[in-house]
This record gives sequence, structure tokens and C-alpha cells, in this order.
Amino acid sequence: MPIGEFSLIEQCFVSKAMHQHKHTVITNGDDASVHNLPSNHELVVSTDTAVQGVHWPHDFPLEKAADRAVCASLSDLAAMGADACWAWVSVIAEHKEALQSMGQGVTNALNRYEVELSGGDTVHAALNSLNITVAGILDKGTAMQRNKANIGDKVWFLGQAGLAALGLQQWLNGEKDGEFISHFSDVFPKIQQGRVLRELGVRCCIDVSDGIIQDANHIAKASNVLMELDVEEFPNWQSLCEELGTDKAMQVMLSGGEDYGLLFTAPTDMEGLDALATCVGVSLQGSGVKVQYKGEDVQLVKSGYDHFAV
Repeated sequence: MPIGEFSLIEQCFVSKAMHQHKHTVITNGDDASVHNLPSNHELVVSTDTAVQGVHWPHDFPLEKAADRAVCASLSDLAAMGADACWAWVSVIAEHKEALQSMGQGVTNALNRYEVELSGGDTVHAALNSLNITVAGILDKGTAMQRNKANIGDKVWFLGQAGLAALGLQQWLNGEKDGEFISHFSDVFPKIQQGRVLRELGVRCCIDVSDGIIQDANHIAKASNVLMELDVEEFPNWQSLCEELGTDKAMQVMLSGGEDYGLLFTAPTDMEGLDALATCVGVSLQGSGVKVQYKGEDVQLVKSGYDHFAV
């Protein structure tokens, strides 16, 4: 007897989801899930879509693609400083084998970060993709936001930049065992670090997914400041230069995307940040983003990824 949709959902998702959050009242299996919030806390929600051929190559393993898609969504919660609690995942699959592979990737990621699978949907269609909604909680009034940078703040970066873009390029070039592949295939959302930053008092932060310059511009626009960055201060700048040369290193580091690090600002007197991140610039009066290399302004051909750029 053929396996039906609901049996597949049970087999691929429900039976493999290991974590149930303590603030869940009604979990996966009903028409909707129900959750309560602890006193003086707020709910943080983000949603994202990942599509084969857009967010991962057509020949990339579906299990790994689904895993990294979930982790990329969790990175949005990290940027707000939230504890990751729940996820709702809708999977569109070409066939049952694709659904099984993506189901394994989804549950691998959620179990690794102890996030509850609270619901979702499955659809049979011609292109593999996922829609992922994640939610978390944090203390009321403490969420890190893009519009909280102040003139005079230092700009910090937590993570490494450019390596994921190099890994994707190696995969597309057929170098499936390339040294940078794992930086694309394995996404590590900085959930714990984001929570620590929030608890230290950081109030302005963004998840770097579309490139340093493009995401820094989001902060600059929302906060009405000029973000001045020194490319030589980024933590893996020197090693990239030695590997690629200055020009290519600069382009891939500043506009490569898929880094899933945290770019944030903080007052100059805030302590404890050196142990977590690297100071890469300063917020000044003005607008936009300015990048400097050896004291000179840098002009890049491409600032970052845009789904609808012509």
C-alpha cells in the first residue's frame, strides 16, 4: 500500500522531532499550535523561504540544503538576541524521496538547536523549496534592532566574512571537495552569542546574509548614520588576501553574502565585546556605508545580493 501524505509527515517530521518547548500548550498535530509567554517577555518571529536553484545549487544534497535553510532562519533570531523556541516548516517537494531528505535536514537542525517543530505543511510540486517560520522569546524591551545605532558607536563583527561565497563558487565550479565548501554547506546561527550581546546591553544588530556592505547599509539607513568600515580589521582579512589577492578578497568579503555572522554597534565604553567580536569601524554623522583600505576609500562593483536586481 502506498505511503500517503500524513504517513509521510509522521515518518519524515513528527517522529524525528525530539524537542518540545516548556511554553507550548498545544503542539504539532492540531490545526494550530498554542504557546504561552513567561511574564515580562516578548515574542520574536521571522519567516524565510529557500528555493532550489536560488538558495542552493540544483545538485546540492537536499538534506544539507534543508538543514542550512533552517539554520539561516534561526540566525534572524540570533540578530535580535532571542532564545530560539519554535519553528513551523512547510516543505514543497518534487517526490517522496526529496521530502524524506528535506525532512531529515529540517529535524537535524531543529534537534541540534533544541527548537520545537510546532507545525507546517507538505506540498507536492515541481520545484523543491521550504518556507520556514521561527519564533523565540526575550526580555521585554531588550530586542536588538537595526535602528539603534548612534553617532560615535563602534561597529563590530562576529563571525567570518567571504568564506561561504567562496564555498558556493567552488561547488558551482565542480570542486566538491574544495577547502571552502563547508563554510557554505554548514550554517551556524549565533544564537548563544546574540543572547550574550543583548544581555551586555547591545541594542543594534543585524544578521549578515546578503553581504557586509548591503547589510551595513540597512543599519545606516534605519539609524540615520554613516557606517565607516576598515576592511583590514575584519578577522579573516589577512588569510583571504594571502589566498586570493587584495582585490578579490575585498570583493568576496564585503559583498559575498551567506556569512550568517552578526554586525552590530555599541557605545565605546561597553565592556566585554573583545572576547566575542572584532571592532571593524565606527558610526559617524552622515548616511550610507564607507569602506576604507589603508586610509583610502574603496569602491566596490557589487554591494551584495538582491533577488530582483536586473
